[in-house]
Amino acid sequence: MDRRLFAFQWAVVAFASCSLLLILGCDRPSVDRLAPVALDDADPDIVAGISELLASVRAAPQSGELRGRLAMAYEMNGFPDAALATYEQAAGLDPEEFSWPYFRALLLGKNGDLPAALASLEQSIAIDQDYVPAWLWQGKWSLDSGDEKTAETAYRRAQDLGAGSPAIAGLAQLRLRQGRPSQAVALLEAVNPEYSHPQLHRMLGEAYRNLGRDDDARIAFARGKLAQALEWFDPRQHQKTDYVWGFKNQMALAGELLVAGQIEDALALLHDWEERHPADPALLTNLGWAYLNLDDLDRAHEILLRGVAAHSSTHSSGYHFHFHIGRLYVRWREDDKALFHLDKAAELNPTQPYPHEERGKVLLRQGRTDEGLDALDVALAKGIPNPASVLDAAGMAEAARGRWTEAIERFRQATEADPAFTEAYVHLARSLGQVERFDEARKALDWAARLGTHPGAVASARDILASAESLRVDDQPPGGA
Repeated sequence: MDRRLFAFQWAVVAFASCSLLLILGCDRPSVDRLAPVALDDADPDIVAGISELLASVRAAPQSGELRGRLAMAYEMNGFPDAALATYEQAAGLDPEEFSWPYFRALLLGKNGDLPAALASLEQSIAIDQDYVPAWLWQGKWSLDSGDEKTAETAYRRAQDLGAGSPAIAGLAQLRLRQGRPSQAVALLEAVNPEYSHPQLHRMLGEAYRNLGRDDDARIAFARGKLAQALEWFDPRQHQKTDYVWGFKNQMALAGELLVAGQIEDALALLHDWEERHPADPALLTNLGWAYLNLDDLDRAHEILLRGVAAHSSTHSSGYHFHFHIGRLYVRWREDDKALFHLDKAAELNPTQPYPHEERGKVLLRQGRTDEGLDALDVALAKGIPNPASVLDAAGMAEAARGRWTEAIERFRQATEADPAFTEAYVHLARSLGQVERFDEARKALDWAARLGTHPGAVASARDILASAESLRVDDQPPGGA
């Protein structure tokens, strides 16, 4: 149907409905009735921005665009209820605009009101049927609501539009719920494992387990052990960032931009505030993170020194600045400075494992092996999230001084912590070869080969193992004992 004809028909129906409501005396929310918000304790920048938009809306009450801008300002500055009501008004005033029902749907979904979110989302999809994130949200919320048919259609549409991994993940999740793990495996194995999101690995592990493929499941679960929610790029939401006001809100936005890899955008925002808040810990934290990500180590060092000077003894922010400047000195091989700041970080926050891990690296590099291993063991005892790499480093230190029994135990623990850690299996195999436990070494290499990530290292280890075993056979005396 022609959009203008549809809009005309919609207007006629809306007019008739309004007339009927007036006749019946019903109380229908009016676009003139602005959602109330309490600005008494808000940041002055938020008060100024919202007040200016409110004045514009009052001057042009039939403008859907201005009403939508006000809704975005409400949402981004902590007034979700007012944002919902105002998005609804904007959609009514401007029925051809995709953003207003879409943003309302996202906010409703965030609040857990999936039926209302799906209804608002359908309104936006009717306006733009080619926007991939809308179909992905429809698939997710429909699946969460138990509507498998709608979820299937939405994910298929998203896939046709080039959604990639998020659509595949949705379809695979649907197949798992339907008790069709073989089809889930077919979908997930088609994704290049090098670019596969950890969440897809976890789903693949679940499918393998349902099929009785326990070893494959172990590998897949290990590859997905750090899985977070699978997210997708949603460019239309970017326009809302223009309505983030106030220092605290903008520092939070800067952190989100850094996580998203938008370093230059984050820096532009941070520099706007640097002169007014030169010693603020959130600002200095974000600035330091930004320059570290840009590999501008000199500028990062300057920022972190400012943080140490201003917050040296503060529990949270002081820990952060000491730890990250300590890591910077580790990279620069300035070991004494590194150890000083890492020790200070550990003192400020005794529960954190990371300073001890970095201390261990420095001490091992200095040849202080026992102290270094002790530091790594402290990091492990404090629950470092990736113990396999720490155990592997400890195994390498033991191997370097020829303590093969201890090295084997460390490498074995590393493989138990991460069954997908190829290098640990290779190191285990080579250590086992040193004590002539060749059968165990071959089993370790067989598993490493199955992982398929480091074929060159596995092949080299097999050659070394074969050579060592051949030498042992050659050294055997003829005849019996």
